[in-house]
Amino acid sequence: MKVRILSAAVLISVLAGPAVRADEIRVMYPPEGDLLPSVKNTFIFGNITPSTAPFYINGQKISVYRNGGFIAYLSVGEGEFAFNCELQNGATTSYARKIKIKPAPQPRISTGALSLEIISPASDLELSAGDYLNVLAFGTPAHKAVFSVKGAVKDAGMTEFPKGSGRYFGLYRVKDSDSVRGAQLLVKFKTGLFASSAGALAKGRISLLNRFSVMETSTDTVILRSGPDSGYLMFLPRGVKLVSDGRAGNMRRIWLSASEAAWVDDSKVSFSNDSAFAPQTETGAVRLKRTDTGSSASVYLPEKVPYTAEERENGLRVTLYYTRAHTNTLVYDSSDTFVTYARVSGGAENTAVLDFEFAPGQALWGYEISFGTRALVVDMKRPPVLAGAWPRPLEGLRVVVDPGHSPKQVPPYDGAIGPMGTFEYQVNLVTAYKLNDALSALGATVYMIRRDTETVQLTDRPRLAREFKGDLYLSLHNNALPDGEDPYASPRGFSVYHYHRHSFKLAGAIHRAYLKNIPLPDEGLRFGDYAVARQTSMPAVLVESAYMILPEQEELLNAPEFQQKLADAITGGLLDFLKIPPMKVTK
Repeated sequence: MKVRILSAAVLISVLAGPAVRADEIRVMYPPEGDLLPSVKNTFIFGNITPSTAPFYINGQKISVYRNGGFIAYLSVGEGEFAFNCELQNGATTSYARKIKIKPAPQPRISTGALSLEIISPASDLELSAGDYLNVLAFGTPAHKAVFSVKGAVKDAGMTEFPKGSGRYFGLYRVKDSDSVRGAQLLVKFKTGLFASSAGALAKGRISLLNRFSVMETSTDTVILRSGPDSGYLMFLPRGVKLVSDGRAGNMRRIWLSASEAAWVDDSKVSFSNDSAFAPQTETGAVRLKRTDTGSSASVYLPEKVPYTAEERENGLRVTLYYTRAHTNTLVYDSSDTFVTYARVSGGAENTAVLDFEFAPGQALWGYEISFGTRALVVDMKRPPVLAGAWPRPLEGLRVVVDPGHSPKQVPPYDGAIGPMGTFEYQVNLVTAYKLNDALSALGATVYMIRRDTETVQLTDRPRLAREFKGDLYLSLHNNALPDGEDPYASPRGFSVYHYHRHSFKLAGAIHRAYLKNIPLPDEGLRFGDYAVARQTSMPAVLVESAYMILPEQEELLNAPEFQQKLADAITGGLLDFLKIPPMKVTK
């Protein structure tokens, strides 16, 4: 979501006449010796004293804000690079901030002696029948390259594309009969009997599998992704059975169905003792019951299996993998007025589908899915009952306020930092307390994820929100930019994020309140696949109020009046979301 920004500074004193004048150049980012990605331009920010003195970096005059803060977007060069800063206040104060820029990757091709280098695969690889082994190598142009995997393929031809580039591509589709473990991949040039050649062995080992491996999640909150480097797909507890049919480096591929796959960090799973898992389990009896917050469904399920949940217009659908629908009995609770209909049916291959429908006019407030003893439990929440009457219309509402990030004593610091040295965790906390006061005054019970300088891990924040039995979750943040991005490329201001469907209206209401009350550019109402927005079981919003790295916005964030504006805007948006009418004023 944002870069983690380190802090570093230089303080330089210069003698001018009989008195000592402190001329200061403080570079907050990038830190000394930092390694940046391969970029042609990047930003540098910090502050100077005095703020009115002419200031230059690498010979370019830099605009300085009234408080001395600055941010500049400058060109950089590969390898060792220095930002040479000069403050001209009578005498010249100089300082060089040294960093490193990663060089752009270049094909290493020799036009002298023959050379060959395997680029991909670059790590251990496990493949199953039907998968493709893709091989990429760089070498001397205009030769015939082949690759081999002992026990499976010998001297498979590779194509040089484009011709004369020295880029050689090879492809092999794994067969059902292939069974190779830990073999080496060899790429070589095929030449005449007495001609010189070149070859290379891949760093990783190749395994071609003819059967599945049954795994289990070995920790809590195991993330399954839609691709090795892609977004979140599932969050699973410990002990969930998974079927693995491949691996690339430290990421293991999980077979969900003939058309669906997921990826998981290999360190988060272990081989299951129950290697007889088909993989196939089945659903049994379903029992619905009324709860204090809505409805709960208990579904008999002998094994812990992966699942996904999808909110619908007036319902919730849960898809269970490795599962066959075999439910003969479904028992309703006559006192439950929230869930009006439920069904278990067979879905796509290897899946069972649970559908729940809600009473007309009853929106899903949130949900939580867990595993009990040989059962899957789906807790569905209805909207809370509030007082709705002024002066305490939020009586009965439990709001979780999360000041984003935590302080760290050593770099890398958690969250953003501004040109004047303001840490994000500090302004997040101040705004959170003002929001706490505003909501409490309206009758809400407020729970703070962090109250001071304690460290709260990211995965603990949604867990605490559930333990507080919160009705709403508000995560407060301020923004930064990744290395290389131009801070002046577009207007920078506030943005509001949601993940779940049940959070969309809350995010929209807060966004409208920001549009009306916050004097910064609008960067939009957004979907965000972030842990605190996704793993919360109630309407949850993440707010980026301003950009810490812009001097004028950093100054605003330190102003008590602006902090109060932010708290009031969030409170106003929340009241709008809950359809609380304005307080009547008697003349």
